[in-house]
Amino acid sequence: MCGIAGFNYENKDLIKRMCDLMKHRGPDEFGFYLNSKISLGIMRLSIIDLITGNQPQHNEDQDIWIVFNGEIYNFKELRQILEKSRHKFYTNSDTEVILHAYEEWGEKCVERFRGQFAFCIYDSTKERLFLARDHMGLKPLYYYFNGNKFIYASEIKSILCHNIKRKVNKQAINLLLSLKYVPSELTLFKGIYKLPPASYLIFDLKVKKIRVKKYWNFNFKTIVSKTTNELKVELKNLIEESVKVRLLSDVPIGAFLSGGIDSTAIVGFMAKFLDEPVKTFSLYFEEGAPINEQKYSRLVAEYYNTDHTEMVIKSTSYKILPKLVWHLDDLITDAAIIPVYLMAKSARKKMSVALTGDGADEIFAGYSGFYKTHIVKYPKFFPRKPLDFVMKFYNHIPSNRLKFFLSYLHKSKTEEDSSIRNLLTMYDVDKQEIFPYKVDNVEEIIKETFIKNLDIINQLTNWDLKYQIPNQYNMKIDKMTMAASLEARTPFLDYKIVEWAASIPPQLKLKKNIEKYILRLAVKDVVPPEILKRKKTAFGTPMNLWLKTGMKEISSEILDRLTKRTDIIKPSYIKSIKKNRFNKYYQTRVWNLIMFELWYETFIENDSLSPIVI
Repeated sequence: MCGIAGFNYENKDLIKRMCDLMKHRGPDEFGFYLNSKISLGIMRLSIIDLITGNQPQHNEDQDIWIVFNGEIYNFKELRQILEKSRHKFYTNSDTEVILHAYEEWGEKCVERFRGQFAFCIYDSTKERLFLARDHMGLKPLYYYFNGNKFIYASEIKSILCHNIKRKVNKQAINLLLSLKYVPSELTLFKGIYKLPPASYLIFDLKVKKIRVKKYWNFNFKTIVSKTTNELKVELKNLIEESVKVRLLSDVPIGAFLSGGIDSTAIVGFMAKFLDEPVKTFSLYFEEGAPINEQKYSRLVAEYYNTDHTEMVIKSTSYKILPKLVWHLDDLITDAAIIPVYLMAKSARKKMSVALTGDGADEIFAGYSGFYKTHIVKYPKFFPRKPLDFVMKFYNHIPSNRLKFFLSYLHKSKTEEDSSIRNLLTMYDVDKQEIFPYKVDNVEEIIKETFIKNLDIINQLTNWDLKYQIPNQYNMKIDKMTMAASLEARTPFLDYKIVEWAASIPPQLKLKKNIEKYILRLAVKDVVPPEILKRKKTAFGTPMNLWLKTGMKEISSEILDRLTKRTDIIKPSYIKSIKKNRFNKYYQTRVWNLIMFELWYETFIENDSLSPIVI
């Protein structure tokens, strides 16, 4: 893995500064290529081809250059095809395969890549930059364009080296407080954008124009001609092969192990292919965690005889929040960033690559949100018209608990309302109290993504795979592992598995209340029975306990500082939240606001060259 950066003019000192800020992403090597029209830079974490794999790399005529972050798992097969077409290679790396694939197939080369990637190709013959991002958005890529300067990087903090005027995107804050992340192409920075997943961008160096195009999508066309047993075997083979190709590495490799079905299946398949015990890492909280999975991860470690390491997350861990906010820069307010980073930091002592079970819950209906809509329904005895009338006076209701109940009930009127309710950490009905300006209706934004005549399970799957996974979960894993100079790989998010899962009947994902039904069948011979019988339990960071104990004083101070942002959030709302910050109903809102204030102080008030101190 690496950090890449560049812009459309020549400046060696500036490209060096951009890359230095991403040294954690690639501590092994700094490389660059310059001419009068462009500057390309990379910080490399060496995983494949440790000897000849340095970057930037070029083609035979040295008129096309590339900087690349990621791994292409099918690069050996592609190389064989390209060699038959008389392409000549001077390295053994997957990077050079991308370069020759671009020469051979042009923009359509991205359709042939299987992996996780973000790259930039400089084509001097066509005088353009060609940037692309992988199918599922596993690797980040940001850009800025003001009509003249075009700048891109793996992390936003590197783009800020260019003395860009820093303005907060107020609509993005609205999305962040509702979802814990900013979806689509937006970021919290006005004028700085994400390249969306499964997309490429072409910047014409002559006329200074941008073109963005999507190159892949999945659809929910159900296959009805196969039996459940046939589909079970297909899925097992897909997962097994996906794990196998992700074991490609010239450095030590291991896995994150929670003790759930997903991570256990990954470890089980790894054990089949590796000649030595799988290196596994798991964690548990010192105290107060909603869930402790320690006994399950130990059971799996013993079952597969892994080289197992456990670590304890202590209640003082919140102190690293400013550092993690700096690493995120494209803010997400998921409290699990703390344990993920600490586990990655610990794992880095033994390995450079870790496989994870991420993605299976979203693909195969593993979260309770997929079936809550069938359980928590609008009560028939409660008339709707009186509720609609009461909601007109919602902002004048003095009791916060009553407001919470009424808003929850109001968002349960239909199955569609209930499904959207479960995606939100804050409802639009509360926004008048929060923002001193008009904001978009997030619930309507979500509804606009719903596909006509699609069942509710696949509606939620579609949202998760296109919005939540790339913008929240993948960025949490990428940025927290790369902060520790560790590469994470996610076999379940192979686009072949995603395409396959979209094609099966929804009742094979959620059968009555059995979540991940087809996955359980597929890994039955791999996963221990005790794990297979487990109900899904969400990973829970004890933030409510932390807010009441170690963070009690500092949370109050941070919220006080946030009241100064009167053009962004109403001080009266912050004061109300501060009074209720120990109430479990408000813990997520409190956490979101604390994270936003730390982000604001790091990137708007300060120079963003390093984390702030709290």
